[in-house]
Amino acid sequence: MKRKWTVASVLGVALLLFLAVGLSQAQGPEPPGEGVVPQEMGIEALVDDAIPIQGRLTDASGNPLNGNYSITASIYNVSSGGTALCSDTDTVAVNNGLFTMYVNSCTSAIINGQQLYLGIKVGTDAEMTPRQGIYPVPYAWGLRPGAIISNTASSGHGLEVWSAAGGGASGTALWVVNTSTGSGIALWARVNGTDAAIIASNNGTGLLFKGFGADGGEDEFRVANNGAISTKADSYIFVPGTEAKLNATSSGASLEYYGVSQVVVNPSTTGTKVIQFGVVLPSVLYGQPVKVEEVTVFYSTNHSASYIAATYVYRQKASDPLGYYTLVSDTTNRNSTAYGSYSVTPTADNLLSIDEGFISVRLDLSFANADHEITIGGIRVRLGHHPLY
Repeated sequence: MKRKWTVASVLGVALLLFLAVGLSQAQGPEPPGEGVVPQEMGIEALVDDAIPIQGRLTDASGNPLNGNYSITASIYNVSSGGTALCSDTDTVAVNNGLFTMYVNSCTSAIINGQQLYLGIKVGTDAEMTPRQGIYPVPYAWGLRPGAIISNTASSGHGLEVWSAAGGGASGTALWVVNTSTGSGIALWARVNGTDAAIIASNNGTGLLFKGFGADGGEDEFRVANNGAISTKADSYIFVPGTEAKLNATSSGASLEYYGVSQVVVNPSTTGTKVIQFGVVLPSVLYGQPVKVEEVTVFYSTNHSASYIAATYVYRQKASDPLGYYTLVSDTTNRNSTAYGSYSVTPTADNLLSIDEGFISVRLDLSFANADHEITIGGIRVRLGHHPLY
């Protein structure tokens, strides 16, 4: 006997997409858990994953049928042919043509946003045609503002987001934006247990993290698969004047230390006196080589006729303990009688390594009178971070 049917509603997609859609004249028994509020169900209660299907069954002449019928409901991803992704066969009570049944075998891996179709088969009859397309109700296009996705089960993820799209920002599996111009936060992660709040895993050869600033340029920091950190942010090392030593070639001068960091160079004869700083630097920081980008000297002289005549910055050679690279050779006279600073910039050989990280700063001081003094407050070294990846 030929039969016709009309789908009144297919609600399972809505349920699996976290929507709530109700019919004013639903027929048949309620699915498990329907009508029970979460407080009554307990914290472990989950929304049932059954797909409710409601329809109207008639004979070939359009007369509504009554009685019990074996009905098979199947979900496909093609409008004809193909293989059912999930299906259920139930003995369904039909009352004046109206019936309700449930498909319990579908999973979120099937109801994942792809176009799906519903096929109905009654008894031994062939599946009716055409299959009915399953389309989202309005909120299936996006969660309502303030929606909360909760998983209170003992296992499984609260939310899984997958993407097989292209690369870069256009193919991300998850894109989170906060358009607030104030102190809005785009992503907040919190846990109450002993594990990490955020875990990043890259099963390929790419990076674990990239961080971008607001300048619209390249990323500001990176975290590689091996844990190495690359950053464009500068680091600074301060060395007080009290660390200064007289060069072995100098004579006729003494060093007097004052306050927290100052050293005063007192000559007993005129001419050039040389002091030197050994600078302790992290040559590799968080797995990333660093480079000497700038050296700043804080100083003053009590008479402009006596001055810093030259500034040199050296890096030791690994192949020769007595050899060195010259990073800076600056012969500008510095004779400020007011306490201040000047900076010099390395032009070559300034990338440190695990083998070549010893740095020395040399100051040649020219004294026109044995009564003159030059005060050195200390030096500051600005370190940049060499990108690894």
